[in-house]
Amino acid sequence: MLRSLRHLFTITCLLIAPAFSYDAVLFDGKNAAEPYRLAAMTLAGIVNRGGATLYLANVREAWSYASTDEQWETIYRERGQVHFERITDFSQLVNRYRDRIQGVITYEQRRWGNFSGQSFFWQGEYAALIGGLTNCLPLPETTARALGFTLSDSVLIEDAFDGDTAVRVPARLEAKNLPWNDTSLDEEKRYLTLADWGLRTLLPLCNPNQCYVREITDFTILQRMFQLNLAGNPPGGVNFYALPTARADLLDRLFTFMHDVNPQRLFHVYGWIDPEPLVQWIATFGGAFHETLQNNISWHATFPVEQRPLIPPAQVTPEQVQLENKYYVLFIGSEGDASNWALTFQAGAWLSPKRGSVPISWGWNLHLFDLCPFIAQYYYDTATPNDGFVSVMSPLGYVYPDLWDEDVWADAVSGARHLMARFGIHDFYAYKHYAPNGHLFFRGVDIYNSFDFPRLGRYLSDVNAELTLLFDPQLATQRVYTQYGAMMYNHVNDGTFYGDSGDLNAMAQRILNSLKGKSKPNFLLAGYQRFFRDDYGSWPAGTADISVERLEQVVQKLQADPGMGVDIEVVTVEKFSALLRKRYNWSTVAAGSGHTVIDCNLLTGYPNPFNGRAHVAFKLQKSERVRLTVHNLRGEEMAALIDGIIQAGSHSYALEAGTWPSGIYLVRLTSPTLNKTLKLSLIR
Repeated sequence: MLRSLRHLFTITCLLIAPAFSYDAVLFDGKNAAEPYRLAAMTLAGIVNRGGATLYLANVREAWSYASTDEQWETIYRERGQVHFERITDFSQLVNRYRDRIQGVITYEQRRWGNFSGQSFFWQGEYAALIGGLTNCLPLPETTARALGFTLSDSVLIEDAFDGDTAVRVPARLEAKNLPWNDTSLDEEKRYLTLADWGLRTLLPLCNPNQCYVREITDFTILQRMFQLNLAGNPPGGVNFYALPTARADLLDRLFTFMHDVNPQRLFHVYGWIDPEPLVQWIATFGGAFHETLQNNISWHATFPVEQRPLIPPAQVTPEQVQLENKYYVLFIGSEGDASNWALTFQAGAWLSPKRGSVPISWGWNLHLFDLCPFIAQYYYDTATPNDGFVSVMSPLGYVYPDLWDEDVWADAVSGARHLMARFGIHDFYAYKHYAPNGHLFFRGVDIYNSFDFPRLGRYLSDVNAELTLLFDPQLATQRVYTQYGAMMYNHVNDGTFYGDSGDLNAMAQRILNSLKGKSKPNFLLAGYQRFFRDDYGSWPAGTADISVERLEQVVQKLQADPGMGVDIEVVTVEKFSALLRKRYNWSTVAAGSGHTVIDCNLLTGYPNPFNGRAHVAFKLQKSERVRLTVHNLRGEEMAALIDGIIQAGSHSYALEAGTWPSGIYLVRLTSPTLNKTLKLSLIR
């Protein structure tokens, strides 16, 4: 999965722990001009390829926690024994690394943005991209000359991956004769012209397994990724069709290329994309997505650590827990799939002195843990038994396994199993949301707010997931589901997904109301919340945001309830999972088989009832000729979904009801050895 990453790093570097003071440079860009910050990120990506040597502070901070760089600096000093040489003057930084800089790529400081509030040097980002491929710095012409660099009209890019022919490209992107500097074009068309040239000229020379979307970073440079800064709505926007066709066409070309050069394996997309349902679109190309809009990942990814087993302190098995007549309550920390939480101490919440006072299940991106082993080890070493660890949304990142085609399936399963074994995390949290009216059709792809459950269940079974918590509008809330081949627990539309935590009394009362009248033992996923540091300021930071300190107050209110409080136990996801599996007598076979003990139903359909479109799924024990048809209650055949030889395994097909009237329809699965019927209700 990470072959191209390991191609760039020397593996032995990751196996040697620093036995003495580790010397490095820290550039503090707090007062640096924007061109200097862009150049500093490019320089960090270049020089850190040989091992972590340049750390950035205040160059591009994570928006979720502005003290991220300073906190990691302290931890690297204390735990990594790093001695930083601090530099605040950019010219001094250039002189410190002048022997590693092969030249400059110059650009005009022209700005453009995908949406109101975004503004970036579009020529500058491509100067950084070319610079990363040639070990050159992106600088405006006057700055480059002032720093003593000699300017060249062109530069030769050699292929560091698969031996494509070297290409000579412009080194002065501001040159008037270049097509993106046509004065008859507006700023957007100029950038799109440059991006089109980049796709044709630079993409084949870039990392074939990884690409970047949105603002360029040192990690983009480190990995020699191709980059497009295109996808975007106003922050938080959900207008899926706001992405203009001209921009979507360029993204489509990028993802198609990545799919074509990665037969039988996933590729990885980093950065950010908005609106979020576009992540589903990426999945249909065979991609895995990761939010990484911050600096210093080039440092975190190359800092040497000693590899060792990592086991969550809260890890527990069904044999180790006692199922009692209690209300078991779970709180999940959201956003863990994103670097803005996974790499920022969970927006500072991890640093709370109150952490450990109550059980919290923190969401993590195991792919980012794999990239940044020092960070992963820090979290494991400082976790308490009340710090649960859950993989959001899959070990492979912000992904939708039910949308992957068969060609990448084996690679995805293998990669997920590897990460689960390495980090000892076997419980997932997965969701789909934001698509207007629950469904949309974008560039030939159906995108839903609901999973293909049989296919998701197949993936979870193949990787031996123990419990997957879901937010899915097609399933009833606070319910266990096992009929799809894996244990899933759904919570939806009951105030628990990004639940309102502005009023702690109201939050506690909502939870108590959910428990009233329920038989015990009872299980409740009480909140999927964004956690922030205790001293965030005036609360609520947002209706879905909470601190460790404030959650402790909620738990105290719950347990002080005179009627139910004594029976309420807040648990980690590991204990919640173990108790559920014990309650339902559910287990997975030994790792490696990829199948659960309890098989899924042979023929299933969802949603049921459905409104115009449903999915029909079945599982074959052997390859045989199959006929899958749909009939009305008069016996008339309405559709033939399959009529031919089908291979053994799980299969899912879409049923389009078109203009059929509301009513009951019969799905029939027949073969020489099978004769199964399923009822589906169509309600318009």
